[in-house]
Amino acid sequence: MARAIDIDTTLGGLVVTVGSPLLVLLYALEGLLVGKLLHPSLLFILYVVATEPGLVLTVVVGAFCVGSATAGQLVLYRTVNEDGESPGRLARMIPYLDRLPEIVKERIGDSRLALVDRWFDRFGGHAVWISNATPGLRGLMTIPAGLSGYPVRQFVVLSALGNAIYMVLLIAVANGLLEAVRFVPWDVSPDRFL
Repeated sequence: MARAIDIDTTLGGLVVTVGSPLLVLLYALEGLLVGKLLHPSLLFILYVVATEPGLVLTVVVGAFCVGSATAGQLVLYRTVNEDGESPGRLARMIPYLDRLPEIVKERIGDSRLALVDRWFDRFGGHAVWISNATPGLRGLMTIPAGLSGYPVRQFVVLSALGNAIYMVLLIAVANGLLEAVRFVPWDVSPDRFL
């Protein structure tokens, strides 16, 4: 069966060449921002379904996406962590990074932030990996973890664990869609059924 996008075409080559690095960048931004404008998870699934990169390349791209999402969450953690090192040099390199905590807090809202704080107080580090593995809650525990002075190494490990679980689920969904696409009879003309 042919791929959804023919890799020999200009568009196909562009998607394959630019798709992986773009996904990694989008996951870094997703980790850095709470209240997503664009959901890279949908783009990841579309990328896998459209290009059929194979399991090894899918896992490699997924691993890079996990790493970049975790790195983005670490940057956000560092900006709100008042007990740890200040972002310092990083804040000077990236414009408006010092304003990020206020922007994120405003975006989440006081009532939702209070709820997330209670979850973090109740479940601790488990809340970090569970929220990162749950669609719609990804990255929410970064702010309470940073504000509470949660140990950075534990935060990174638990954040990466949750991101990895989420990515495994995305890979499973993408592969399931690939199988479904292969199963669909593409010749659905009326003559075929008469």
